Amino acid sequence: MAPTKFMDLSVDIKTLIVQHVIRPTDLKSLCLTCKQLHEITVRQLYHEVTLDVGSPSDTKLSAFLNPKNIGLPHVRKLDLYLADVMDKCNQLQQAHFAIRMILEFLPENILEKFSWHPWSPFSGDNLLLLYKKQKRMKWLEGIALDKDILLEMEKLPDFDSVFQNTRKLGLYPDSQEVLNFCHMLLKKSPKVEKITLHASFEESDSPIPSRELNDSSTRPGLITSTMFSHMQPFNKCTPLALREVTLQKINLRYAADTYCKIIDFTTVKSLRVFACSGADALFAELSRSTKLPEKLETLEFKHDDNAENDALNALDGFLCLVSGIKILTIDITFVKSLPAPAGISRHGRTLKELNVHATRMDDNDEELVYDFTSFQQICKDCTLLEQLSAGFPQTSVIRHNSDSFIAFETCLGELPNLITLNITTWPNNNPSSSKLPLKVYEHLLQGMAQQGFERSVVHAAAHSRSSKLTLIAFGSSDKVYDREDSKNQIIFVKGKQVDPLGKEKPMAIQIGKTHYAPIYPAAPNSQLLDNGHQQQIHYNPPLNQNIFPKLETLSDVLQQQANQANHALTDQRNVPQGPSDVHSKGNRLRKACDSCSIRKVKCDESGPPCRACAALEIPCTFDRPSRRRGPPNRHAEAIKKKRRLEGSDHLSGPSTPSSPTNAAHALAQLSSHPSHISAESICSLTTVHALIDDFFTYIHPLCPFPHEPSFREAWARREDYSNPPFLALLASMIAVLVASFPRKPRLHLKAQTKDQFPTHLALVDKCREVCAQARGPGYLDRPGLNVYDACTSYFLGLTGAYTFQWRHCRLYFGECLTILRSLGLHKAKEQGYTELGSLPASLGSNGPSYDGSRDTSIDKITEQIGRRLFWTMFTGVRSMQQCGASFGELMILPPTPTEPHPPFPAEVDDAYIFPAYIGQQPEGIVSVISGFLANVRVYSSYSTLSTMEMAFGIGELFDWERQKRVLDLSLRTCKRVLDGLPEVLKVLPQDSRDGRFGQRKQPYYPPMPEYMAVRDPALPAYDSENSPEARRQAQFEIQKANIYASHLSTRSYLVEKYFTLLETYNKLKAQRSIHSSPGALAAGIDTILPHQAGDYDILEQDMANERENVVKDLLVVLGSIDLVNMEPNADSFTQKIRQIASTLLDVPKNRKGSVALQHEDYLFKFLEILSKLERVSPEGSDPSQPQDEEAELRHWADLREYQLKFQAQGGIYGFS
Repeated sequence: MAPTKFMDLSVDIKTLIVQHVIRPTDLKSLCLTCKQLHEITVRQLYHEVTLDVGSPSDTKLSAFLNPKNIGLPHVRKLDLYLADVMDKCNQLQQAHFAIRMILEFLPENILEKFSWHPWSPFSGDNLLLLYKKQKRMKWLEGIALDKDILLEMEKLPDFDSVFQNTRKLGLYPDSQEVLNFCHMLLKKSPKVEKITLHASFEESDSPIPSRELNDSSTRPGLITSTMFSHMQPFNKCTPLALREVTLQKINLRYAADTYCKIIDFTTVKSLRVFACSGADALFAELSRSTKLPEKLETLEFKHDDNAENDALNALDGFLCLVSGIKILTIDITFVKSLPAPAGISRHGRTLKELNVHATRMDDNDEELVYDFTSFQQICKDCTLLEQLSAGFPQTSVIRHNSDSFIAFETCLGELPNLITLNITTWPNNNPSSSKLPLKVYEHLLQGMAQQGFERSVVHAAAHSRSSKLTLIAFGSSDKVYDREDSKNQIIFVKGKQVDPLGKEKPMAIQIGKTHYAPIYPAAPNSQLLDNGHQQQIHYNPPLNQNIFPKLETLSDVLQQQANQANHALTDQRNVPQGPSDVHSKGNRLRKACDSCSIRKVKCDESGPPCRACAALEIPCTFDRPSRRRGPPNRHAEAIKKKRRLEGSDHLSGPSTPSSPTNAAHALAQLSSHPSHISAESICSLTTVHALIDDFFTYIHPLCPFPHEPSFREAWARREDYSNPPFLALLASMIAVLVASFPRKPRLHLKAQTKDQFPTHLALVDKCREVCAQARGPGYLDRPGLNVYDACTSYFLGLTGAYTFQWRHCRLYFGECLTILRSLGLHKAKEQGYTELGSLPASLGSNGPSYDGSRDTSIDKITEQIGRRLFWTMFTGVRSMQQCGASFGELMILPPTPTEPHPPFPAEVDDAYIFPAYIGQQPEGIVSVISGFLANVRVYSSYSTLSTMEMAFGIGELFDWERQKRVLDLSLRTCKRVLDGLPEVLKVLPQDSRDGRFGQRKQPYYPPMPEYMAVRDPALPAYDSENSPEARRQAQFEIQKANIYASHLSTRSYLVEKYFTLLETYNKLKAQRSIHSSPGALAAGIDTILPHQAGDYDILEQDMANERENVVKDLLVVLGSIDLVNMEPNADSFTQKIRQIASTLLDVPKNRKGSVALQHEDYLFKFLEILSKLERVSPEGSDPSQPQDEEAELRHWADLREYQLKFQAQGGIYGFS
């Protein structure tokens, strides 16, 4: 008898089968299979519909409400939410209009549930329309309305028929009007079986006093007396025979006189009590024999207890009396202990879901954990448990699990049906004192989940059964609606990996792993790996090897690092195969091994070695050339004969298919498409890994973009294969790292051949070449142009500046500003992220009708990166202007009331910035952005001077008295910038070594970036400069060098501008040709100056003293900061110091102060430091370091050729 096919079954059986398909995407796929399955599946697919209304997407409802939509008559449940949009203006009116359109076009009498989830008032007219057209509703809600419609509702024809099928009521009173509405629903619904009562009067516009709302010892409160007024007096009423009761934010202190008489709790199957004060009185009353629930299956209790723990004691007594509970959830705070295990064990024969959480009464929010005896008793008695959520004993993610934690895991072996395990206590990283990065912490948690799955499998096998545990979660869920994800939970599901021998092994896979939005949207024509392809390229570790081992010793770290490096070198990632490739792969036949082929026996092809070779203990090889069937190929034979006769080396070589080199050459010759570029096009994968870590260590503190967590997640997904803009960004990051700090890249590349990158500029050129190829032609015309394209342009411009290619610098800096302005990221808050396709009104992007940001909702990451990039460009432009350059295309106008600059970025590290929100910076930890903003404030300190110079011209004398006031104000503001610096960013005077400034105090070692954040500072073996604390300290030192160099150069710039204008003033005064500024402009300058009068007669002496103070501070800075921390600032730092030193050396002796004259020899040593930083002098190395090391670095990173070209073209002034 032939087997029955699915399509041969009857429609009824197919319908029953389809009802077991839960996932909507699977239902959608079934709909597209055939017409019959379309008609069957659409019933379940449309049974429950959730819509977001009140957004531009409401226009898409026309397709949903189209009469040709065969799923529309099958809608039974309709849930409505307000859409999350940036502009909330008139959103509610738009939503009500969309809802009315839905109600008008829906077929009549099909809905069973209509739910409006926001607390915003619902349209009364829409509710009347709902009750008029839908009279088979099983779920009705008492919610706030925009007007009172009870009288109009009573006049509806056949109004009572609306409540004939009503079984469930959701009552959400927050005012007297809603209480009256709820009373009408209760009175009209005699068959109600479920009531949800959720009061929310505390958020009402006209709150009612609590003593009037709630019941008292003398009379019922307003809530019960209004909603249940038709049942008064309560002593004589017939109680409601309900099956489900949910009470939230209700005072139950006197429930014995009200709710226990209104509701018959003996018939209740589900009881939920949330945040109800006096809940202990309810449980005490229900513990009476006449009130005890007889069929209770679900009990959920969330409560804040009092000092006497009355609610906990009442709950323990209630649990010991009632029986048959299947689902038990207890979340109680401010208690001294957890619920008694005896009360939980009483339900061991029925309990399937158990969630128990409790915290103490003190300020410590640590969750309580059962002792081993109690937990063991619960596990032994409740063997039917399928879901368990509870706190576990503390353990460390960087150590083996603690004994108490392992004991709890062992107890779980008593639960053969356990499917879901939620450990609500977070493992720590003791004895380490530093916080682990989120990615590393998730990785270590994955190892714990992996061990949990393996332990479950081993224990189940010992008892001759299979393990059902499929999910392990850490943390407590904080979601409110079912449709959102928890942000306080990390979940792992059990996957399966199969080794080459066919043995299965569980594997922990994190779900919802991407916490950040992808750094780049996918290109329209790019091929992305689907889940199936991604699974195929996962790394399978060797057999019997734990892929998440605990790291105990330094040797373990080194060994694991070597294993990963070896895998990275052999990782064969390819572009996704096309359909033809997949088809041909399935038909490809593998040849037998050499031994089986010679002996003419069948080879099982399981090797190498195959079973036959393994049995004979002979080598299993595949070196024997294959012979094709059919007549010989004479053309191929002629080519082979010609090669043999010519004996050409480049044409000779093995011709066997087993030669991968020959096959690769053949494919390359036959392919007409260019080779696919990726990160390996720059250098080896291990080197790219190290360079990325170096970028975020040494360059990111100065240029804090891109967003590090999202970039690393994109890199972990290897988006450089499928996302050209991401590869372009990566190449530009490496280029700017090598150009500014060649010391580290040279260490990574030292082991490789020197022919590939003889100098650091060769690597820079390679990065720029890959970046140009990845961007391709017309990249500015891409619809998906975003802030990271501006970051790429900035890095390319900065690379040009550091390699003295000034035209490249101007080109890409201008491009960066253009992209920022086109996206609207150069504007202040609320002006949005502009799509390139939108066209502002005639008044521009500031016009009243401008709506360019409505289509795109800017996320927090893009917002912060845009602000960081803008202010980085701002400091760069100001710095170049101080050096004498003036570029019209790089002009950033001073802020005005109508055109303000964007706010400063939040002083929060990248790890706490997410697409939807920005978390709090941990207390006591200084953010790296604090140092970045300190440098921005230095250049913002003389904005008044910039405004004045933009109006009258740079260096122009027009009103000396007012100009003196502006210069004095700018200098004072600049000096105050450093007053509020954190201690880690302050330069303290330190003893220099024999007057040799800027020498490195520690030797320089290559990093181990892969496990830099995992190392345990408590272990002496890990106490090195690569620890997270040392890495962060190095970042602060780099920022410190930049901040103080900017501060000193700005002060020197203002002092020199003062003396330059003073000389001009004295000359004009001698010639008696001084002119004052026009009155209107002078009045405008007065508005931005302080009103208090100052003594400006002695300003010249103050400026002279300031020059001496600059010298002193320069001596302190260069004597206190290591040379290695100055290097990442590259040419920016050297230009600032050279500017200060040159101005002090060129000052006439009659204007030199005593300090400048005494320390003139030190100023020459400043130039010596500059020559070291520019790597052109052989006298800068530390005697403690090998001489050839520094010499080799200078040779590899020599810029002399580019500097000579730069100076020949006129220097920075030659391109003005």
